[in-house]
Amino acid sequence: MDNLFNTEKMTKTMKKAQRCATWKTIFITFCVLIVTLSVGKIANDAITRFLQSQAQNSFYTLHQVKGANEFIGSIRNYPGILGGEMHYKTIKYIEGKVVLTGDDALGYGFLRDEVLYDGAVSVLSIGSNREEDLNSQRYNEFGQREMLFFYPFINYQKKRNDLALLPEMDDHKIMEVALSFDKGYSMQEALAKLPKDVNTTWLWVKDVNETDDHTGKIEENGEVVDSYNVFRSEQDVYGFSLLNANGDVAENPAEQFVRAISSGTRQKSSFQDEYKRLEKEIGGADGLSVNDLVIYGAVVTGNKKTLANLQNLDFIKASSIGVITDKY
Repeated sequence: MDNLFNTEKMTKTMKKAQRCATWKTIFITFCVLIVTLSVGKIANDAITRFLQSQAQNSFYTLHQVKGANEFIGSIRNYPGILGGEMHYKTIKYIEGKVVLTGDDALGYGFLRDEVLYDGAVSVLSIGSNREEDLNSQRYNEFGQREMLFFYPFINYQKKRNDLALLPEMDDHKIMEVALSFDKGYSMQEALAKLPKDVNTTWLWVKDVNETDDHTGKIEENGEVVDSYNVFRSEQDVYGFSLLNANGDVAENPAEQFVRAISSGTRQKSSFQDEYKRLEKEIGGADGLSVNDLVIYGAVVTGNKKTLANLQNLDFIKASSIGVITDKY
C-alpha cells in the first residue's frame, strides 16, 4: 500500500516506460525507413535500367538511319531518379582512321522527355540552309568541316563544288566528301557509277516527295525574295553506312536500314512519328522494302589523288568536303 502512494517511484516508472516506448518507436521507424529506402532503391534501379534500355535502343536505331558517315564511339550512363543521362561520343572512319567528331548527351526517364540535346553547340554550324549561306563554311564543335547535301530536283543558283579544292590540298591528307547526284539511282546503279579506287562509305536515301515544295519562301509584296532549307546538312540526312561499327565492310547494310526503320515505328519514343514518316515516304502504302530505296548521294573517302577521279563526272551534281585529317 505504501508503494501505491510513492509518487517519486511512480514518476520514475512512468519515465522509464516513456523512454522504452520512444526508443521502440525510433527503432521501428528506423527499420521501416531502411526497408523503404532499400525497396525504393531496388525499384528505382530496376525502372531506370528499363528506361535506359528503351532509350538506348531507340538511340542506336536512330543512328542506324541518320547522320552521314557517323558512328557511336562510346557511351557513359549516369542513372538518376526514375531516369538519367547517357553521354556519348561520335566518331567517323576516314580511310580506316578513327576521328572523334562529337560529344553529346541523351536524357531519358519519367521526369524528362527522350530528347537528344547537344553537349556542345558550335556557333559555326548554325545556319538557315539558304543558298547565300554557302558563302560560309560550317564547322562542328571540334572545328571540323561539315558536309552538305543537295537535292537532285532543285535548280540551284549556287551549290558546292569542293572537288575543285583538291589541288590546294596537302598530298598527305585524307578526307571524306559528300557527293550529291543529278537524280535518284538504285543502290547497285550508284555503286557502279563511282570509281573503284574511291572508298564509298555511306549512301544518302531519298526521304521526301519530289513534287512537294522543299524550299521555304520569304515573300515581299507577292514576290519571292529569299528561300531557305534548300539543302541538307550531314546531321539531317537519312541513309545507311556500308561499314559496320568496327569500320569493316557491313553485311546487308540496306536490309539493316529497312529493319531499323521498321523497328523504330514500333518503339515508344519521341522519334516514333519520324520513323512512321520515313516508312511511308520511302516505302509507300504497300510497306517498306530494300527495292524502294532511292539513292540521292554518297559519302566517299580518300586522298587527293584518288578523289581527283571524281572530277568532271556528269552524274555528280555537287560535292562537299567534310573531315580532313592526317593519314597517321
